[in-house]
Amino acid sequence: MKYANKLLLIALFLLGGVPQTWAQVSLKNKPRTVPGELIIKYKAGTVMANTVQSLGDAGVVQISSAPKLSFVRGRVAPGRNLEQVMAQCRAYSDVEYVEPNYRLYALETPPVFPNDPDFDQLYGMHQSNDNDIDAPEAWELTKGSSSIIVGVIDTGIDYDHEDLKANIWLNPGESGGGKENNNVDDDGNGYKDDYRGWNFVSNSNDPYDDNDHGTHVSGTVGAVGNNGKGVAGVNWNVKLMGLKFLGSDGSGSTADAAEAIIYGVDNGAKVLSNSWGGGEAAQVLQDAIQYAQNRGVLFIAASGNDNKNTDSSPNYPSNYAVPNVVSVASNDASDNLSSFSNYGRRTVDLSAPGSSVYSTRPLSRYQRLSGTSMATPHVAGAAALLMARYPGIASHQVIVRLLGGVDRKSAFTGRMVSGGRLNVYNSMSTNPVIGLTTDWSNTTNTAGPYAVTTSVVDDQSVASVRLIYSLNGTTSDTLNMASGALDSYSANIPGQPLNTTINYMVLAADNNGNRTLGPTYSFQISSTPDPSPPGGGCCGQAAMAMGGLQGPAKYAVEIPLNLAFFLLPVVLVRRWRKR
Repeated sequence: MKYANKLLLIALFLLGGVPQTWAQVSLKNKPRTVPGELIIKYKAGTVMANTVQSLGDAGVVQISSAPKLSFVRGRVAPGRNLEQVMAQCRAYSDVEYVEPNYRLYALETPPVFPNDPDFDQLYGMHQSNDNDIDAPEAWELTKGSSSIIVGVIDTGIDYDHEDLKANIWLNPGESGGGKENNNVDDDGNGYKDDYRGWNFVSNSNDPYDDNDHGTHVSGTVGAVGNNGKGVAGVNWNVKLMGLKFLGSDGSGSTADAAEAIIYGVDNGAKVLSNSWGGGEAAQVLQDAIQYAQNRGVLFIAASGNDNKNTDSSPNYPSNYAVPNVVSVASNDASDNLSSFSNYGRRTVDLSAPGSSVYSTRPLSRYQRLSGTSMATPHVAGAAALLMARYPGIASHQVIVRLLGGVDRKSAFTGRMVSGGRLNVYNSMSTNPVIGLTTDWSNTTNTAGPYAVTTSVVDDQSVASVRLIYSLNGTTSDTLNMASGALDSYSANIPGQPLNTTINYMVLAADNNGNRTLGPTYSFQISSTPDPSPPGGGCCGQAAMAMGGLQGPAKYAVEIPLNLAFFLLPVVLVRRWRKR
């Protein structure tokens, strides 16, 4: 019992005794270590000149030494694993200790807040209760890039809006020297004078918004930040491509939508924002989305506003089973699922702020609107911001980061794939990011195996991925997960008899020793099939979360505590059996 009391005291100290300073916030997702470097401290009396050979045998290339403190700074040789090298060095009799070469930082200023006068109305970006996407923290790392193009497939954009004009995409092949209106297809893309996008309703080069909807969406993706006007988008710097296929009444056709998708892809958009839906499944629309998928373009889609389960009652285009589709639900300022929002444990990916969202309106005005339409551009903007943070990142890796970085909340658990609300700062983590883990439902299958797949991405390289599982809380095992294509990993839990409850989680480590523990999932081997979603299955969140901690301290405390919580029943049962 005394050990439990000590653990409780440590937890209470870490929760209540550590002040949350701006420096802690700014260090949250910064690298913890110098990649591939370690420090080897030798025991007193060791002749430093005699250590070169043993270090080389262990796979260490010496960088420098400090004879007065008897330590060597080294780099892991190419092809060697940091953890294995450190273990071999520790085994030498003349070594006192071995540790990574940790990064240290100057105490920094607070997260970056823009001077836009209405920023405090953007609860989705930042609010005091932290039910937000942590945009200011992300802006410490990047504010976006003008090289990233987001295609806004909607009612058009007010391209002269005071808060959007600087971020409007201009077609380089149709701009300058009078090309804008010379009635010539200068760039040969099949559209004459499409210098700022295209209007597929009137088949013209004027994608101006005559409805309000598309301009509102665009402001959330990329209203210019820190310009002293109006609001700030998820990206301060980005290019917004106007792809108008919805008319002034807010309606359009699948043919025009398909053409808008193809145009966006062919003209450089890396993210397509789609705050629209309706109709039945249309093959031409699915083919267009597949066209985008084949070219590495993300298709971010609103899940719909009918308060229905899209697992059993599909919504299109968010339900198309194409890998680049990210379906977005809506939440309010209190992290509740919006009353109108669709959901789906298998078919909706994550939530984002969508109730009463303040953004741009034509004629340099601003307004509040609600809907999954308003949630979607938060995610589209976050995808673009990730691309700016990690140039060259693959589209599937962006999806893993988006889903793996969410703030998991009870309101979303079991109602969407990730079980959480967008957090763009978490998605930029330099620790391993775990997403798309198989969420098993209760099953009657006793033969097994129960295949679990997951995806893990890192800013450098993933060293190991393990599946940890327990059976009825009395036995446990750890399986190495085999790597597959597109950053995927898999392992099989063997078949179990009826009435077995299986809990499982993924533990990933990168080449610098940083570790991430994924959420706990649970299912039963039962004679009764799993009820329709959202019942059964994943608990979708860590058993214990240290709300007062951030960054490396948070990982250092939460991982062992959750592993202890996960395995404690096993230890107690084994101790009881020994009596």
